[in-house]
Amino acid sequence: MPSREFGFMFFDRGFVHRHVGFKDVGELRRYLSTRAPSHAYYSAACYSDPNAHTMNEKGWLGADLIFDLDADHVTGSEKLPYEKMLARVKEVMIHLYDDFVISDLGFDEDETEIVFSGGRGYHIHVYSERVRMMGSHERREIVDYITASELDMGLLLKTDIVGTDEERRKKITRRRMPAVSDGGWYGKTAETLYTVLGEMSDEEHAFSALVSAGVNEKQARRMAAKLAGGGKEIMMRTGLADVFDRSGRSDDNAAFIEVLRKRIIETKAGQTDEPVTSDTHRLIRVPGSLHGKTGLRVISLTRDRLDAFDPLVDALPKLGHDDVAVISEGEFDATPVGGESVHISKGRNSLPVNLALFLILRRLVRLEHGQPP
Repeated sequence: MPSREFGFMFFDRGFVHRHVGFKDVGELRRYLSTRAPSHAYYSAACYSDPNAHTMNEKGWLGADLIFDLDADHVTGSEKLPYEKMLARVKEVMIHLYDDFVISDLGFDEDETEIVFSGGRGYHIHVYSERVRMMGSHERREIVDYITASELDMGLLLKTDIVGTDEERRKKITRRRMPAVSDGGWYGKTAETLYTVLGEMSDEEHAFSALVSAGVNEKQARRMAAKLAGGGKEIMMRTGLADVFDRSGRSDDNAAFIEVLRKRIIETKAGQTDEPVTSDTHRLIRVPGSLHGKTGLRVISLTRDRLDAFDPLVDALPKLGHDDVAVISEGEFDATPVGGESVHISKGRNSLPVNLALFLILRRLVRLEHGQPP
């Protein structure tokens, strides 16, 4: 803790008050209880002097690797109700953690910490010494790997020499898919191939799949006939990626590889916020603090606990059992904070304290006049 910088936002200010350091947990607790900030953050980086007011003066000593995932970065979650949005973000976070942080990147669970942000997503903290001294460029490379940025199929396909064109004095090559047992994007490529081919059960299904993937109908019809006429069976049995004839104006082999590339990115790529991961001076939410727009706890989790974790129940702070009177300008069904749906009527409502806090912080209701704030 003495090497971390802290930052805070307050309900009456629109900026982060940062460059704050604490000697120990007790000092931090006293600050939180007396100042009551709306948001509390600490640095992913360690410094020799975290209280210094410029980055150069702080003396950077390295930084944890942070992955940040919330609804802004999860395709399809933006317009979902809050509780369903949280469930969707958790699904994507589990994919990021299991398939990339642990599997592909090879970190151990005891080197990582999963944190519910208290708002709309999750963070993954990696504390490994292997990443501590990485700069922004190297951290962006990790994000590029996870998100399949500019995925190059030419690097994933193996090239076999199958003969020689004596007339042109040129080797004849065929491209072959990697194996499912291969690591990283090689294995993901093979898995996607078999999924795509499995959907092409006959010529019509193959045609529909190819057109849906952006292949023009004339080319898709030719490719579908080739697949149904034995090309699919050859591809699945041998792993050959280029089973189509090379005649014609369009390169059917290249078109199929592009269909596969799009599907790989759509189904296998991870999602994360690149600026957070690449920032070696980033401030991230303090576990155990409350989120100033929800009243939910920023809570540290293990992977075993994550599957059953329900933020709207398990991240509620213990604020007592008294109901709180609030005033609503309209009528609506509230987010099920505490696990139960509640209908809010126009005018005065008496609500459980956690739900009341959630709705007040989201500016959906206001505290009834005369009650303590």
